[in-house]
Amino acid sequence: MSGVSRRALVTLWALAGAVFAATLGSMLVPGVLPVFAQETGISMADVGRSNAVFGLAYAVAAPVIAWLVRRREPFRVLLVGLPLVAVVAVAVSQVDSAPQLMAVRVVQAVTVAAVVPMCTVHAGSIVAGAHRSRALSISFTGMVLSSLVGAPLGNLLAGAVGARATFVIAGGIAALATAAVLAVRSWQPALRTAGEQARRRESVASVVWASALVVLAATLATALLEGAATGGLNTFISPFLASATGASGALLSALLLCYGVAGLAGNGLLGGVADRWGPARVLTGLGIAAAASVACLAFVSGPLGAAVALLAWGFCSWAINPPLQALIVGNAGAHINVVVGINSSLIYTGTSLGAALASSRVQTGQLDSLPFLSAALFLGCAATAAVAWAVSSRARRRAAVLSQVEPTPTVQ
Repeated sequence: MSGVSRRALVTLWALAGAVFAATLGSMLVPGVLPVFAQETGISMADVGRSNAVFGLAYAVAAPVIAWLVRRREPFRVLLVGLPLVAVVAVAVSQVDSAPQLMAVRVVQAVTVAAVVPMCTVHAGSIVAGAHRSRALSISFTGMVLSSLVGAPLGNLLAGAVGARATFVIAGGIAALATAAVLAVRSWQPALRTAGEQARRRESVASVVWASALVVLAATLATALLEGAATGGLNTFISPFLASATGASGALLSALLLCYGVAGLAGNGLLGGVADRWGPARVLTGLGIAAAASVACLAFVSGPLGAAVALLAWGFCSWAINPPLQALIVGNAGAHINVVVGINSSLIYTGTSLGAALASSRVQTGQLDSLPFLSAALFLGCAATAAVAWAVSSRARRRAAVLSQVEPTPTVQ
C-alpha cells in the first residue's frame, strides 16, 4: 500500500487476524447449532438465543471497556483481551447447560469488546490521515472474513470433529493470532509516533471541535441505521430468498455466498476510494447505492436477479465500514477509545433494532416487504452521512481560509 511502511502494513494484517480470531467464535454458532445442541443437551432455541445475549452484552461492554481503558494504549489492551478470547472459546466447548452457555457468552462478548474496537483505534493511529480509510479496511477484513466463513466452517468442522472440538479449534486460532500480534509488539511505539507526526504535518485543514461533534453525532447515527438496515433483512434473508426465487439447498447457499464475497471486495476496495474522495462523501453515496440494491430484491423472481442484487448489496453494505470508521477515528480526538466503543455498541444495537422491526413485519405476513424496510433505513444512512459531509466540508474550507491568513509582521 503506497505511503504506508512495510512494518505498518504487517501490523495492519496482524490486527485483521486478531479481529478475525475474536469474532469467529460468534460467527461459528449458526453452523454448529444443531450438532452443539445434540452434544450438550441444550435446546437449539437456547443456543440461538445465546447469540442475542452475546450481542446485548457486547453493546454494553464495548463503551464501558473503552471508558475504563481510555488512558491505556489500545495495543496493550488488545494484547490482554486476545488471549482471553482463546480461553473463553475453549470454555464454550465445555458448557453443559443453558445458564452456563449464557454466562460464558457474556464473558465472550466482554473479551471481544476488548479486542475489536482497540484494533480499530490502533489501526487508525499508525498511519497518516490520508491513508486511514485503507488502513481501517485492512483491519476490518478480519470481521468480513469471519462473517463469510463462520457458518459454513462451523458446519463443516461440526460434522467432521464435533461442535465442542470446533470451539477448541477457534481457541487455537485466537492463540495463533495472539502470537502474531506479539511478534509485532516492539514496532508499535515507533509506528504510533510516525503516524502522529504525519497527521500533524497534514493538519492544515483540521476540523474544529464544535464541527467535529456534529460530524461524530451524524456518523454514529449512520452506524446505528446501517446496523438496522442490514440486521433486519439479514435475519430473514434465507426464507425471503426461498419465497422469492424458490431457491433451496446448494442454490440458496450459493446466493448467500454472493453477499459475503461481494462484501469482502467492497471492504477492500472502498478504503482507497474514501481516502481520495473523502469518507463522508463516499459514505453518502454508499447509503444511496445500498438502498437501491436492497430495493431491487423486492422485484426479483429468479436466482440470477437475486444474485445480482445480493452482490450489489453485499458490496455496498460492507464498503460502508472503512469510511465510517475513518470519520470516527478522524474526529474523536482525545476521546477516540470511548467513541469507537460507542460506535461498536451502536452497530450491535442497530442490528438488534433491525431484527425486531423485521420480526414484527414477518409476524404479520409481510416477509416480502423487508427489502423496502431495509431500503428506507439505508436512505436514513445516506441522510445522516450527508450531514457529516456538509459539516466537515464547510469546516475544512473555513480552516483552509484561516491558514492562509499571514500574521502582521512585528516592527522591531
